[in-house]
Amino acid sequence: MDTRDRLKNRWARVEAIVGADKRIAEVAQDIVDHWEKRRSAEIGKGLIVCMSRRICVSLYDEIVKLQPEWHSDDDASGNIKVVITGSASDGPEMNRHVRSKDRLRRSRNEPRTPDDSLELVIVRDMWLTGFDSPSLHTMYVDKPMRGAGLMQAIARVNRTFLDKPGGLVVDYIGIAESLRAALVDYTDRDRARQEVGAPIDEALALLQENHEVLLRAAVRLSLARSIGLW
Repeated sequence: MDTRDRLKNRWARVEAIVGADKRIAEVAQDIVDHWEKRRSAEIGKGLIVCMSRRICVSLYDEIVKLQPEWHSDDDASGNIKVVITGSASDGPEMNRHVRSKDRLRRSRNEPRTPDDSLELVIVRDMWLTGFDSPSLHTMYVDKPMRGAGLMQAIARVNRTFLDKPGGLVVDYIGIAESLRAALVDYTDRDRARQEVGAPIDEALALLQENHEVLLRAAVRLSLARSIGLW
């Protein structure tokens, strides 16, 4: 057995433990309890990161058992969604969460709008890089991550927004040591490069995001004026 096969077997064993029914039920209860308090204290969105697509779906099912009103089959409504890719071997339980490009584009825009009904999104890999939603303030991590992938993931909740004090990462899997190692690595690189300020790509992404927010606000204001509400 080569290294790749050993890693795959190890990942499968860990996934089985992390995805055990009892554990998923406990994580779901904790997320619901925590989010109820979080949403009452701060306006914004949350992202839940799971280890596998199977766990994403199972966690969703457990959460909506606790909060049935959060569920909706309509992409335009509901408080929680799963965003995952699909494969030919997926069954109906998995396929109901796989969206076309147009549906995925709509789902991607909703977490960027603070007053939209969608509050929580469950993902495995999607939206962990290159996705900017300033109102995203909480990330629930239940997936082993390290290095650049970990740093890029937690950066999703650190965008400035109104009076948002900062992002919160809730760790269910034990990423603390990996985070320390990643922070040391990135700090050493920054010293070596003597970089000052934010990276250009991050600054550009933030500029584009704010531009989109302003455009949506302008459209809403124009609509309100046209119907005599402003």
